[in-house]
Amino acid sequence: MSEFLQSPSLILVCAIVFLLGIGLVIGNIIFKRIREEREVQNRIDGGNSFQPLQINQDENKGLLEKMGGHLTLPDAEEISKIRFQLAQAGYYEAGSVRVFFAARLLAIIIPQVLFLVYWRFGAPEMAPKNMVFFAILIGVIGVLGPNFYLRQRQIKRTDESREGFPDMMDLLIACIEAGMGMDAAFMRVGNELGRRYPALKINLDLMNLELRAGRSRHEALVNFSDRINLDEARALSTMLKQAEDMGSSLGQALRTFSDEMRTKRMLKAEEKAMALSAKLTVPLMVFIFPTLMVILLLPAGLRISEAL
Repeated sequence: MSEFLQSPSLILVCAIVFLLGIGLVIGNIIFKRIREEREVQNRIDGGNSFQPLQINQDENKGLLEKMGGHLTLPDAEEISKIRFQLAQAGYYEAGSVRVFFAARLLAIIIPQVLFLVYWRFGAPEMAPKNMVFFAILIGVIGVLGPNFYLRQRQIKRTDESREGFPDMMDLLIACIEAGMGMDAAFMRVGNELGRRYPALKINLDLMNLELRAGRSRHEALVNFSDRINLDEARALSTMLKQAEDMGSSLGQALRTFSDEMRTKRMLKAEEKAMALSAKLTVPLMVFIFPTLMVILLLPAGLRISEAL
C-alpha cells in the first residue's frame, strides 16, 4: 500500500487533478463575469435576448485583464508602485496591472502543467526526487520571470531614451531659437523623434497630453523624467523651472545645459577609458598570461622530455 501511495503515477494524477481543478475554478469565474457583463450590455443597448459570446481580437487582448480582475490585488500603494514600473516598461493601459498579475499567475501554472505532461509521456523514467526538483525550479522561474522581463524592458527603454536625449536637446534648442513656444517645441520634437526613438516619443506625447489637461509644465517634466528614468531629464526639469522663475532666456539656458551635458558625457567616457587598463588586469592574468607561458615553455619542456 505504501509503495502504491509513493508511485510516480499517483503523484502525477494528483498533481494534474489539482491543477485542472484550479483551472476550472478560474475559468468558471471568468466565464460568469463575461456573461454577466454581456447581459448588462445587452440590456443597455436594448437587446431582447442574450446573445452567445463571440470573442474577437479585442476581447482576446482583454482576456488577461478580465482574468486579473478576479484576482486579489494588493493595496493601493503597491498597485501605484507596480503601475509606475509598468509605465517605465512601456505599458500605459488602464488594465495593465491586472494583466500583469494574471500573467504572473499563468507563468506559474502553465509551465508546471507542461512539465507534468512531458514527465508522463516524454520521460516517465525520471525519479520523483528529480521531478520535484525541476518542478520547484520551474516554479521559481515562473515567479521571478515576469519581474525580470519587466526590469529588462525598463532598462531597454531607458537606454533608448538616453541615446536619443542629446538629439532631443538639439531639436528643442533649434525650435526655441526659431521662436516656438516651449509646449509647441516639445510637440514638434516628439513628432521628429518618432521613428528613431519611439520610447522617447511616447513619453513626450504623454507629457504634451498632461500639459493640455492643465498640469503645470514643471510637474509634467518631472513625470516625464520619472517615466524615462534619466538623471539628465530630471536636471532639465529643474533647470527649466529655475529659468522660468528667474525670467532668463530659455534658449540660452537650454544651450548652456546641452553643453554641460555633453561635457559630462565626455568626462564619463574618459573615465571609462582610463579605467579600462585596470579592468583588463584580471583577464590578462587569468587568460592571456597562462597562454603565453605555455607557448614559451612548451618547446623547452618537449626538448627536456626527449633528452631524458
